Amino acid sequence: MKINLKHLAVLVLTVVSSATLAGATGISYTCDASIATSVCTTLNTTIAGQYSSLFSDANASIYITFGDTVLGSSAQYTNYMSYNTYLSVLTANSSGDAVDLAALASLPATEPGIYDGGLVEVSSALENALGLGAGAGTTPSIGFCSSPGSSGCYDGVITLATPTIVAGYGRGYYYGSGLQPANDFNLYSIVEHETDEILGTSSCIGTTTGSLVDNCGGSDPSAVDLFRYQAPGTHVLESTTPGAYFSYNSGVTNGANSATYNTLANGNDYADFTQNCQQVQDADGCLGSTQYITTDGGAEVNILDAVGYNQNEQGPSPTPEPSTLSLFATGLGGIAVLLRRRQREFTA
Repeated sequence: MKINLKHLAVLVLTVVSSATLAGATGISYTCDASIATSVCTTLNTTIAGQYSSLFSDANASIYITFGDTVLGSSAQYTNYMSYNTYLSVLTANSSGDAVDLAALASLPATEPGIYDGGLVEVSSALENALGLGAGAGTTPSIGFCSSPGSSGCYDGVITLATPTIVAGYGRGYYYGSGLQPANDFNLYSIVEHETDEILGTSSCIGTTTGSLVDNCGGSDPSAVDLFRYQAPGTHVLESTTPGAYFSYNSGVTNGANSATYNTLANGNDYADFTQNCQQVQDADGCLGSTQYITTDGGAEVNILDAVGYNQNEQGPSPTPEPSTLSLFATGLGGIAVLLRRRQREFTA
């Protein structure tokens, strides 16, 4: 049994950004009453702590709930900016670390022709990290709101399948106490996968209609699509050729712990990795297996660093895993805002 991540474009709106700074400091999870207090506590201590140990500016307000869904899903509104604007703010926000410098050097001053002059999609949390203030937010019911981080307005919403739904497949959730059973999915690994997407690791390319489709419109890339390569010096956007990979240095190095991206119109997210049960962003989850961004080889850390987040200068500090616990603001007027929903499902 595997978990597929599906990627759907649902609604396009045009709004004026409020450019209000998000209220969240670090990753903050607001839990629906369906989530046990002990689970919510672990999310806001251990899981949030993993991100704060790695990044100085990974700030996101996230609503999380159990619901009638497949294994896990996330929803958020994403914003757009020109390639030149993205390159400018990415340069201004650079920490000067090796990944940042290589990532900037890999982006030419003029937008590569492969993107056909398209706009760059960025998540609300990434827009904030780039110094542009908070972007578009969502309510728990996936309605639009303009000030993520304020009461009732979030950078994204994560919905996990109710334990009853998971049990219907003969599986369960592992909550970080004792040994992980072979038939259990680690709930915190699922949350980290969805959190990374809310931060900005997802592609514009959809895979659910039988062919690859740019759900952002035309040949628009997401921020992470700008770092997708087929070979050294060869960017790739829509292509079913196997072997595409993330690289922060013009394709010279696979910066994702040797993982390769999904390239097929198979329902798996285009910016997730083909399955090897090692990375948090693997397209298919693994029963009896645990992945965290602090221990899986650095794939997600490098991606988030390249697209605009800054790693702490002192490097990550040790953060206990759940098993060890009891349980310049700039207005961007007239930005296109796209509601993005991504979904994991059980398949045989």
